[in-house]
Amino acid sequence: MTEPQDTRQEIWLGALCGRQIAEHAFRGLPYEACGVLRGKAAAGGMRIDNFVPMRNVAPDPLHHFILHPEEWTKQCLRGEGLIGLFHSHPRSQPTPSDEDLRQLSLFAGLIRIYLIGSPGESKDAIRLNGYYVVKGADGLYSLEPALIKHG
Repeated sequence: MTEPQDTRQEIWLGALCGRQIAEHAFRGLPYEACGVLRGKAAAGGMRIDNFVPMRNVAPDPLHHFILHPEEWTKQCLRGEGLIGLFHSHPRSQPTPSDEDLRQLSLFAGLIRIYLIGSPGESKDAIRLNGYYVVKGADGLYSLEPALIKHG
């Protein structure tokens, strides 16, 4: 009997970018960390080529993230390659929170993928979940789970 195929779209994450994301998330503890993902479309999905850490300027960074406006604007104006965002959930699972979904419409038209990370079992490991930003027929955005491939 064959096993069912995973039909989720793929996000390719290089080892260096994966380490940079994990380091930024752990440096930010106990607060949420955030950053920009740069890359391009690849066969079967998206490929992250660069991670750009950003400052979280949320009034309550223990439970929320807000990208530093000047840093975010600079990345938006930099041209091609802006494909997504990363942020961490230091005390919960790396799945979209209600607040994440409420904020999605603020930047969803500019990105295609969204990564959420949480501390893993060891002190330097991160659990990372990936999502594709999808715009529905109603004009509202949602997040669809993606498959993160390392390498």
